[in-house]
Amino acid sequence: MKPLRIVTIVFGLLLVILLVVFFRPKKTAHPPSVSELGQSPGPPSKAEPVIRYPLPEAPPSTAGKDAPVIPLPALGESDPFTSDLLMQLFGESAWNQLLLSQHFIQRLVLIIDALPRKDLPMKHLPVRSPLGSFQTADKTGTEIIATENFSRYAPYVGLAEAVPPQRLAQVYLRIYPLLEEAYRDLGHPDAYFHDRMIEVLDHLLDTPQLQSPIPVVKHVTRYRYADPQLESLSSGQKILLRMGAENARRVENVLRQLRNQLVGIQEED
Repeated sequence: MKPLRIVTIVFGLLLVILLVVFFRPKKTAHPPSVSELGQSPGPPSKAEPVIRYPLPEAPPSTAGKDAPVIPLPALGESDPFTSDLLMQLFGESAWNQLLLSQHFIQRLVLIIDALPRKDLPMKHLPVRSPLGSFQTADKTGTEIIATENFSRYAPYVGLAEAVPPQRLAQVYLRIYPLLEEAYRDLGHPDAYFHDRMIEVLDHLLDTPQLQSPIPVVKHVTRYRYADPQLESLSSGQKILLRMGAENARRVENVLRQLRNQLVGIQEED
């Protein structure tokens, strides 16, 4: 596999936790800023961040040891780089239909960081909503999430499963400097994005597993979970529930395998 194609694969994992929201995001012409997020960057610190999960060594490249290494661009100039990479993997049509190219890496880091919180900054999503609209069904007088709704997410789940976890980890490590820079630009000058990534993966893997239909109630123009405990979950966990039990199980399996790769733990047979 060519290096340029390999570099794109990490986004398959990251897209899985982003491509399952109800609403189509608004486009913005500028990257998310600290002030827009209501954060304060705080004074610079000379102390090194406390690292809980050191970056593992990169897995061997599937492109061969003699393959040329594609240099990373500066973060502020990474849009053409990202667009070219993703178009090579998904094709121009899929790129135009699924992703927003402006400030993609900055948006990606922002949304990953926000998944364990109650609300997502919708206008900064780096992706477009699934085709179709959210569907509900009536079950003995109770409105539930319709099973027909789950098929909207099947292409994204299949995309994540098509990529070996080792390859995902390899490419994550390859583009990590850009992810770290974007995270610090969000107001975390002394933080360590890899620790946050593992924390978010653990949070998503802790999502309740539900097999029965999930009741919802309409609130203005959106739906909420009828169960207050489910409605109190984070935005990321509610996204997984919204996908349906089988889709969620498959996504969590991908995330679990990736986590094992990123913390240097090989999955047991």
